[in-house]
Amino acid sequence: MSYLFNTPEDLQQMLEAIGVGSIDDLFACIPPSLRLDRPLQLPPAMGELELSRHMSALAASNRCAEDTICFLGGGSYDHFIPAVVDALASRGEFYTSYTPYQPEVSQGNLQAMFEYQTMVCQLTGMDVSNASLYDGGSAAVEAVLMCLSATRRDGNVVVPASVHPEYRQILETYLINLGTQLVTVPTDDGVVDPDALAAVVNDRTACVLIQHPNFFGCLEQVEAVGRIAHDAGALLVQAFDPISLGLLKRPGDLGADIAIAEGQSLGNPMIFGGPYLGIMACRDQFVRRLPGRIAGQTTDRRGRRCWVLTLQTREQHIRRDKATSNICTNQGLIAVRAAIYLSVLGPQGLRQTAEQCLQKARYAMQQIAASQRFEAAFAAPTFKEFVVRDTEDRVTQLLRDSCQHGILAGVPLGRWYPQWQDAFLVTVTEKRTRSEIDALAKVLADGGRAV
Repeated sequence: MSYLFNTPEDLQQMLEAIGVGSIDDLFACIPPSLRLDRPLQLPPAMGELELSRHMSALAASNRCAEDTICFLGGGSYDHFIPAVVDALASRGEFYTSYTPYQPEVSQGNLQAMFEYQTMVCQLTGMDVSNASLYDGGSAAVEAVLMCLSATRRDGNVVVPASVHPEYRQILETYLINLGTQLVTVPTDDGVVDPDALAAVVNDRTACVLIQHPNFFGCLEQVEAVGRIAHDAGALLVQAFDPISLGLLKRPGDLGADIAIAEGQSLGNPMIFGGPYLGIMACRDQFVRRLPGRIAGQTTDRRGRRCWVLTLQTREQHIRRDKATSNICTNQGLIAVRAAIYLSVLGPQGLRQTAEQCLQKARYAMQQIAASQRFEAAFAAPTFKEFVVRDTEDRVTQLLRDSCQHGILAGVPLGRWYPQWQDAFLVTVTEKRTRSEIDALAKVLADGGRAV
């Protein structure tokens, strides 16, 4: 795209058109304490060659999963991505396309959406899926908003503290002006106690949102929680790890009304900050409240199979302020990558991937806990993530030192859970080898000082 600059005359004309005296007036709504009161500290201008070298040097200072041994998790995972995912998703028809507002001329993209939706329904055991949302956090919020609308209850929404803390932060932001209380149930043992949850669910509860496996990697009692929610007339929303469904029961089989997930683990790299993929599926009775795009299959006037965008009356670009959501687009390219990934692995490949994650994570926990310095924080069963407590309470320094040896050892929990400053989350995917896990255990046992 060509760079088109604005002349001072252009700027003046635009300011006059909107009735503003200066560019600074556009930022008057921002409190002075939040504004930068000095010029940006930028270096002198560089030539193209010099600038390229400078930017390359800055990029080289980053540490990423490609040049380290990665045990990071908490929502973003270093899973193996088959080469065919990049090969197909990088085709121009997918890579440069935008969400279709004239669907009849975008049959290839609509078919890709339809196949993605079909696989999500098979994966989750739900009746209908949309063509994706922005990320797991936005999917969690949209599921809760669906429940508020479907139940016509706005008293409270109940979530265990084991739900991803960033999901809960986003929920707080959305609910703060709706008059709906977000009730967080403590999970001191790594999982929620159904009795403690039942004590706060009442006839004004719109839904219970539970994550399984949860943020700590522990497996929750979803069916028991679902019975509590349904007995009170509330709905059950389950956040899930897509890879875990190679082994665990599907949300639909556990009684969930709405299933949501972060789909990054399905053929998408650990892109810092995204774009990621919000997976969302629900039971048939909620389809008209489902936000985002839904691709449907039909036949044209010649009887040939074709695809359409269906039930668009739910969407913002049709109903404006009466829409079920302000979302009227989708993460199409990331969803296509997920569909390719799932089609390549198939049910057996997904199961094998999940089994490797489970077995390698169990081995890693055993090796780490062999050192007297560390212990498992929770007794609950886990899938591919687990929480380790450092009895010396030097988590920040330990993880920093481990990074110097090329090992991203885990995610410190103190950022979200002040009571667990001495704990960190370790994730083990199918990519990790025995030697890499042994290296992690040794570095941790040596306090990050040796490999």
